[in-house]
Amino acid sequence: MPDLLLEIGTEELPPHDIAPALQQLAEGMRAALAALRIDAGVIRTYGAPRRLAVVCMGVASRQRPMVREVRGPAAQAAFDAEGRPTQAAIGFARAQGVPVERLQAREVEGKRYAVAVVEERPKHSAEVLPGALTGVVTRLSFSKMMRWGEGEARFARPIRWMVALLGRTVLRVEVAGVRAGRTTRGHRILGSGPRAVASAQAYLKVLKSSGVIVDQDERRRVIVQQTTALAKQVSGVPVLDPALLDELIMSTEHPQALRGAFDREFLTLPGPVLVTVMQHHQKYFAIEDAGRRLLPYFLAVRDGDARHLATVRQGHEWVLRARLADARFFVQEDRKHRLEDYLPKLDGLLFQAQLGTMAEKTRRLVALARHVSGLLLLDGRTTEALLRAATLCKADLVTKMVGEFPELQGVIGQIYAELDGEPPEVARAIGEHYRPARAGDAAPKTQVGALLGLVDKIDTLVGIVGVGLVPTGSQDPYGLRRAAQGIVEIIQMLRLRMPLRALAEAAAAGYGRRWGPEVLDLVVDFLRQRLRAMLIDQGVRYDLVDAAVAVSGDDLLAAADRAQALSAFAGRPEFARLYVAYDRASRILSAEAASQVDPEKFEVPAEHRLHEAAIRVSSRVRTATAGGDYLNALGELLALTEPVDRIFDAVLIMAPQPAVRANRLALLRLAVEAFRLVADFSKVVVASDQPSTPDGERRAKTTKKVQAAR
Repeated sequence: MPDLLLEIGTEELPPHDIAPALQQLAEGMRAALAALRIDAGVIRTYGAPRRLAVVCMGVASRQRPMVREVRGPAAQAAFDAEGRPTQAAIGFARAQGVPVERLQAREVEGKRYAVAVVEERPKHSAEVLPGALTGVVTRLSFSKMMRWGEGEARFARPIRWMVALLGRTVLRVEVAGVRAGRTTRGHRILGSGPRAVASAQAYLKVLKSSGVIVDQDERRRVIVQQTTALAKQVSGVPVLDPALLDELIMSTEHPQALRGAFDREFLTLPGPVLVTVMQHHQKYFAIEDAGRRLLPYFLAVRDGDARHLATVRQGHEWVLRARLADARFFVQEDRKHRLEDYLPKLDGLLFQAQLGTMAEKTRRLVALARHVSGLLLLDGRTTEALLRAATLCKADLVTKMVGEFPELQGVIGQIYAELDGEPPEVARAIGEHYRPARAGDAAPKTQVGALLGLVDKIDTLVGIVGVGLVPTGSQDPYGLRRAAQGIVEIIQMLRLRMPLRALAEAAAAGYGRRWGPEVLDLVVDFLRQRLRAMLIDQGVRYDLVDAAVAVSGDDLLAAADRAQALSAFAGRPEFARLYVAYDRASRILSAEAASQVDPEKFEVPAEHRLHEAAIRVSSRVRTATAGGDYLNALGELLALTEPVDRIFDAVLIMAPQPAVRANRLALLRLAVEAFRLVADFSKVVVASDQPSTPDGERRAKTTKKVQAAR
């Protein structure tokens, strides 16, 4: 069974686009092979600045055969009284490519039809793969697409060559006017021109001999090993920022690390300033000693070999010296004033064109912080720290340091506040309130920092949504998804039972605008969706998340706790019994139900038992849910399963007498309402192939009962 190789050679790709493209490439290849009925083994992707590649191991040389049944015209139209085929049958058989005498009359969904049994003969994989591979390439999407030349092709960067091999056979794939062959290209500097690839098995070796380490995992190991060894030579360890490491891996085809040095006098700068200058602006790793103190060295990674490293090192050192000198000057200039002295300048800094200045935002934050303090009954010291932090948190935006290094917003505010002698909780809250600033960032760790971050993010979310700038698709210029993610994380971290709609109303009042309720609905729904995505990422089934969110209103903490409890309880055998009881009781409900249950109309003991159980269980469930103990609440609901089953066995719910029927329906509604105190079980999908990811939402929701639970 041969291996399959597809390589897309391009101009240099943006580093952040490569990993998502490789994921798409693997998924697209897997889907294409499945659609073609071609068996394959492990699929592996490789990415570098000038290439995206996928290798499929052990690809079958032919398709699997397939037999399918196609329903045609009704039997009475396809065959006459003597059973001979009519023109309708002859035309249908011709269209399906089968002899008319092979048509069969079968019953389908209670009616008889002419059915053709069509056998699709397998084709050679080399015959059907080219079209599928073309589709895999053209369907790749990137954060930004471009056109080049005179064609209409769109890709992240111009495609310059392609390799498509099944074993040793070249597949006739063509994209953007580039026809695939067996010739790849090596490193721009270290390579020796175009190189032929005999087969997928030779791909990695051919590129390595041409100066390209195409395996991104191997490039990661090379960078980590080299930087660790270089740092160890000066008794230090590298500060390997994950985001920068990922960027360097995808920016190099043959990484080579080097160590440079800078003057010790720059160590007087605040540590975060030094690290930011090195990481964000120069793409260097800092080096720390065993006590986590910065050393006067840095680590750079070039795309090349070890030749002329002394010259390259000198160039890096010159550039870094100039950058650090600028940073030192900005800090010295900023420290001529206290952080509080910068507040008046916020009147000249725009927050958003329709929403005013940063000075106005600061005043809103102070007011909203006071509102939250009262809502949560914070003590005097915490309230004072929160209000002071809200007053100062945006002041560093008009400092020279943040003007030159925007990544340091909040961080510089914390440093300057500490130097001014502000209370530690105030200074730290200023530094934390932007978190999470990017993917992978942790939420604030202190109470004051978390609450300040909460009011800052809800103010931004309400304002931007209020002026109609709701993010669409991948576009989110104001970072509303990140803000919503931060709100969700903070609420869970602090265990805040806070009505979000009331908080959003308070934030809207700060703008002095008369936004309609639809704006607040959008804000709350936006936050619910972020919670939903987060819980699914944590491994909670999508249907259980939906069941929890549906009954939690705008209480995100309750929704999260309910979903986690459902997820834990769903693994127990008794969960199926619980669901079946709910399903039986809820499915038969109708508008005929009486407004209240009348025990005087009960006719059998089973009705009395269900009524007593529903009242008792509802009371216990309310107590459990009020205390946030949703797992216990689910356990209490189990007491309803037997009485629900008994009443269906003992009586006819839809009795002929209208009054009796209405009373029995009201009794079932009472039981169903007890279930809905915990979750909306109508959204639960109980099936043997229960999916655990959002992809399951695309499956038909069929056969909800589990046979063993009946």
